[in-house]
Amino acid sequence: MLLNYVLLLVATAAAVSSSDRRNPHVQTLPARQLPTVQYAAFTQTATFSIANQLGYFQKVGINAKFNQIGSSPDGFAAVQNGTYDILSGTIDNDVNFVFNQGAPITVLGQLDQGADLVLASTHNITCISQLKGKNLIVDAATSGFAFILQDILSQNGLQFGTDYNFTAVGGTNQRFNFLTNGSLSDGSPVFATILVYPFTAMLQQIDNSTRPNILARASQYSDLNPLSSSAFTVASSTVPCNSSRHDSAVRFLTAMLAANRFLACPENSAASINAIASQINVSSAIAQAEYTAATDPTTGETTSMQGGVFNVSTQGLINVINVRNNAGGLDEDVNTVTTEATTPGPGQLIDYSLRDEAVAMLDRYGLGS
Repeated sequence: MLLNYVLLLVATAAAVSSSDRRNPHVQTLPARQLPTVQYAAFTQTATFSIANQLGYFQKVGINAKFNQIGSSPDGFAAVQNGTYDILSGTIDNDVNFVFNQGAPITVLGQLDQGADLVLASTHNITCISQLKGKNLIVDAATSGFAFILQDILSQNGLQFGTDYNFTAVGGTNQRFNFLTNGSLSDGSPVFATILVYPFTAMLQQIDNSTRPNILARASQYSDLNPLSSSAFTVASSTVPCNSSRHDSAVRFLTAMLAANRFLACPENSAASINAIASQINVSSAIAQAEYTAATDPTTGETTSMQGGVFNVSTQGLINVINVRNNAGGLDEDVNTVTTEATTPGPGQLIDYSLRDEAVAMLDRYGLGS
């Protein structure tokens, strides 16, 4: 088995070398022969779009199959039971599942700081005060962006449970569809929700007469800026070097690191925009807006706090923990959680060991620059 895999990698490397001479960004490989990593996320980020469209996954010897998460509880359960190899979800979920529920999951790194994270409402609602007395749709009432939504509304004079309530309907793609339709599947009216990349920019495709309004951006609130958002998560059993999933997870991170560095380089903007447009099937104009959001220096996928190696923003994570604690969403002492969560290492919430292997692998595949 090992010899066959080595031979496969040798053949792959030869194919990559040949394709690189034809085009420095795109290469073709016999993808069906490569091992497949089951990747789950709510959205296809700019980094993933580039990695997939420009062939970085095949270049490091894997395929990556994107699986869209229906809800946070479902997604994080699936990564624990082995249905998914690696997941990108809000790091608030990791804090919740690890510290409140003792879930055996590990964060490998941070992908973004809330790219295009907004409070959006239906067209007829033009200010936050009009949300009083309404039910707002969320992924899950006690995870993900729900506490961020509570924080924004509380700073605008509305209190959860008194002035408004939540209806849990699932992931961002579902909420986007419900918001733009103005109602749930059962006909119940929809008033507002949290949106994030790439759905915020997609609002531009909707006619002015019915286009939802952006009532607030998370980044305009000091306690939400910076904000650690999407993070790479695996089952903790993946971390040891002898795990059958370890090598593929490292290769996946290597491809994503290479794509992220490609995205961060302004000279690659045209190619990045084309990759985004092709991956999520949007116009060039929308893809340009997506690119702008993804490369935002404060909230995007290439922020300086991430250091080009998917570092988790310490202050961004502290802000996430504080927002959850303020909403009563922590079972443990907030100071204890903060200390443990912001101290990376073996057995901790964050373990950079696979990320460090991926950084080293970049040079091995000529992707270090």
